[in-house]
Amino acid sequence: MNCIKWKLVFLFCALVNGVFMTGVVAQTVVDSLKQVLRQPSLTPEEQVLTRLKLSRALLSHDHKEALANAQVALAMSRSLKDSKYAAQSHSSLVSLMFGQEDVKIVRLQLDSAFALAEQSGDPLTLENVWYRKGWLENRTGKPHDAVKSFQQALKYGAGHPPNSFETSIYYNLSSIYADWDDLENQSRYAFASLDASRRFPDPDDMCNAYQAIGGSYEHRFAADTSARKLLDSSLYYNRAAIAYYQQNKNRISFPSILGLVALNTANLYAAYFPRSYRDSALHYLDISLEIGIATDQQEIIASSYGMMSSFEIADGHYDRASALLLKGLETLQRSTSPDNNVMAHFMSSLSEVAEKKGDLAAALNYSREYNRYHAAVFDAEKMSIAKRLEAQYQTREREQQLSALQEKAAFNKKLNIVYVILIVACILLLLFLFRAYHFRLKSTMQQQALLEKEKQDAVLHMRLKEEETRTLELQKQEADLQARLKSEEAARLQVEQQLIQAQKEQLQKDLLAGTLQVEQKNELLQTLQEKLAAKSGEGNIVGQITRMIDQHRRMDEDFETAKTVLENVHPEFFSRLQQKAGNTLTRLDLKHCSYISMGLSTKEISSRMGVAPKSILMSRYRIKQKLGLGKEEGLDAYLMSIVQ
Repeated sequence: MNCIKWKLVFLFCALVNGVFMTGVVAQTVVDSLKQVLRQPSLTPEEQVLTRLKLSRALLSHDHKEALANAQVALAMSRSLKDSKYAAQSHSSLVSLMFGQEDVKIVRLQLDSAFALAEQSGDPLTLENVWYRKGWLENRTGKPHDAVKSFQQALKYGAGHPPNSFETSIYYNLSSIYADWDDLENQSRYAFASLDASRRFPDPDDMCNAYQAIGGSYEHRFAADTSARKLLDSSLYYNRAAIAYYQQNKNRISFPSILGLVALNTANLYAAYFPRSYRDSALHYLDISLEIGIATDQQEIIASSYGMMSSFEIADGHYDRASALLLKGLETLQRSTSPDNNVMAHFMSSLSEVAEKKGDLAAALNYSREYNRYHAAVFDAEKMSIAKRLEAQYQTREREQQLSALQEKAAFNKKLNIVYVILIVACILLLLFLFRAYHFRLKSTMQQQALLEKEKQDAVLHMRLKEEETRTLELQKQEADLQARLKSEEAARLQVEQQLIQAQKEQLQKDLLAGTLQVEQKNELLQTLQEKLAAKSGEGNIVGQITRMIDQHRRMDEDFETAKTVLENVHPEFFSRLQQKAGNTLTRLDLKHCSYISMGLSTKEISSRMGVAPKSILMSRYRIKQKLGLGKEEGLDAYLMSIVQ
């Protein structure tokens, strides 16, 4: 017999019992929860949650009390407004009833949990229920469905505060992938479990996470025994789990898992280290034995004795080995329901030791006991398989019933749609008849209104004709008035043209008079020049007078040119100036404006008018004010615009 066989036996026990619960050590946690329940200020919601925690702590120690607390929590939750508390209570009953009740009853609890969780809509409650569904599927031989349920639970928990369910989900996923030999995912979910437990520091979750990581390194090392670092890592995390347990012993609710870790650590030393490391193996066997005794876990105690006996067998100490095996067997027999598989293994080991000791009769007896327990194991396995098949059959039957109900619901839905269509058709028909009656009534009323309107239209038509006759008379009168206005306007224009012509003729007369005056002046100047020429002795004075006379002649020649321009002056030039100035322009102002319009400079105008240039500038400023021109507007430009 070797050490690995004892490890496999213990792992089988762990798988059968699910999660190891506490006996004596957990009593501290149970007492603390009971003390919380005695607080008078505790709300009903807090009482429900506390009782659920208490039932979890009591699961293995006192299953009956654990179930009673969960049922009390369920009864209290039914009076609460939020259905999430009832959903959590049903979910807790799934784990409490599993193995004790028919799977069908357990599934009914799960269905109730789902219905209430959906009603509440609370994401963390939905995460709880989906986790419990995966947990049940994993224990009823449906690991693939369990993985899907666990993943769905993680989706509901995403983005919410960390909780214990997240750690348990990763722990279970790591275990499933370990069974499938998917070492990569086993390791990934084991580390995810540790990360989640650090964010939600629950002592039990931390121990489970360390154990899961240690197990993942052990599996990887078993696949490649040359990688000793993997073995060291497995031992490191196993030690970390044991050290964490020893530091938080009073806060651990389920210390039995540490018995598995210690037993597994001892097996690693026995299987992969030289005989000189046997003391280390025995050290961890002592720890597993201590935890087994403290928690009253007969499987841990028996497995510890069994592994110790394997060391004695290897050393040839058959009597010591037999004594240790008998101690383990005695421990198992004290259990109310010892595991047949473990009992068969012990009988096989005792038969082997007795045979080596030469006690063939004892070996035969132990061998017979082995066969009996092995047959019981076989029967139990057959029963388990039968139950599993029955559960699968019930599941399929339930799915078929569900499918039939869905088909019936679909048929009823279609039938309801037909009924609705018929009702709608009847309503539409009634509406059509009502509308038809209403339309006929409305048509009759409209015809009466139309006849009345035609009478009113006839009266209005007559009035309209009378108004049109009056309008025609008014238009005729207006046309006569327009004709008169046009004739008066033509007469006014003719008078204005005559006035302009008269002004033009007067201007021509003035020009002619000016011309005659200039001719007379020229003759006078000619006579004066001749007389001055006769007095040539006074050359300087004569020269000045002669130049003056020449200058006046040139100005007269310019005047002859300007006269031709003035003959073509715009007829409305003076009238528009007076209109602009409000008839305030004097005759001298008009003459000044005429010179400016001819393009004469200030000096030329001052010479013609016989005044100083400064007076001309003052006269220009006065004319600009009378015309109302701004500072920016020029007088020359304005007068030129009138001429043009």
